[in-house]
Order: sequence, then structure tokens, then C-alpha cells
Amino acid sequence: MAKKPMPEDEGMPGAPFWMTTYGDMVTLLLTFFILMFAMSSVNEQKFMQAATSLAQALGVLPKNVSIVGEASPAIGTAGIAREQIDMVESMEQIAEMFQEEALQDVATVEVTGPGEVLIRMGDEVLFDPGESGLKPVALRVLAGIAKSVQGKTESIYVEGHTDNVPISTAEFRSNWELSSARALSVVRLLEEAGVPPEQLAAVGHSQYIPIAPNDTPENRAKNRRVELWIIWSSQNNE
Repeated sequence: MAKKPMPEDEGMPGAPFWMTTYGDMVTLLLTFFILMFAMSSVNEQKFMQAATSLAQALGVLPKNVSIVGEASPAIGTAGIAREQIDMVESMEQIAEMFQEEALQDVATVEVTGPGEVLIRMGDEVLFDPGESGLKPVALRVLAGIAKSVQGKTESIYVEGHTDNVPISTAEFRSNWELSSARALSVVRLLEEAGVPPEQLAAVGHSQYIPIAPNDTPENRAKNRRVELWIIWSSQNNE
């Protein structure tokens, strides 16, 4: 039986011509946004790799807890990554300096949040017992820290801490005076090393914010410390 011929006005089924152009446009847009996302994620990925490597090799401890909280809002993923990578590079310099000075057991660097770093040093690094004058090694270390962070910070809070052993000398009536004097000694050195004075602050906490129980000589040594809370500059995000 012969096939029935198709009517001349009846064509093959298919999409309208405008759909092809529309589909190409959507595909290009999707490719564009995937490319933009990939570009914005590269630096952040590098930062996470650097932070992990630093944590393993140099004792830097990344955390997700912020000491400032909402004070500095994020401005884009790429901007945050640039700031964090810059911060990690400075931290790596400081940690390497601690290793060169054989201080890695008594001096640590810790990421406490986006753009926030804690440098903690035992008093044996900085001072003789019951004194507030800086040791020669402390002069080198603090000058190195100032050089690594100069021009990159918004503020540096220096906090002095003691153990719970009472002190009463002609110079220091209590641990309040001792911890405050030690914090001020560090602030003065940082200023002399080039940190703008308006970025600096000093406070003494005496024995009242311990990080270990004051029940053994080893734990009391941990509590005798100076901490530098460094807030990175948000200008790197702009």
C-alpha cells in the first residue's frame, strides 16, 4: 500500500527559532556566574590551605569565634580572603621568628576570628621575675612583631597577666601594678618600633583571668603572660 503523502503546509515538529537564541543566552549567563564564583573562591581556598598548613607546622590555631563580633561586617568573599591571606602571611613571619628564637613552647599565635589574631607570650620571654623591664630577646621579638604588622592593623590591645602569688615591693604594691606595668612596657616598645600610638592600648588584669589553675608551678607559669590582641585593618577589604 502506498504511503499517504504529507500535506505541503505541515512541517516537522520543533522549537521556535527564538528559543535557540534564548537557550544560548542562559547557558552563557550560567557559565559567567560559575566563572565568577570560581574566581571569588580561589583566594579563600588558598587561605584555608595556608591556615591549615600553618596550624600543623607552626602552632597557629584557627577558630570561628570572634572577639569583636559584628564590629567589622564582611564585604564580599574575595575581599575577606585577601585580608585573611595577608594576615596569615604576617602570622607566618611571626611564628617563624618564634622558632628562630626557640620560643615556640612559650609563645603562640592564634586566629580568633576574621581579621583577629592573638599573640600570647609567657613572662619568661619578656621579663625577669617580679620586673617590668624587657629582656633583650623581648626587644627583638616585639620589634619583629611590630615590623610584621605595621600598616596592616586597626588596633593592638596589650594585656598583662600574673599568677596568684602575692607581690609587694617598693615598685609594685600588688599584681595589679605589676601586670599593668608590664603591659605598658610592651606598648612603649611597639610604639618605638613604629606602631601608631593611637592604635595601642594597655591594661593589667592581675591574677584574675587565668588560663590554667594556679595549683602547680607549671600552671602558674602559664598564667604569667602578656597577650597582644591584634585587629586587622578593614581597609584591605576595600
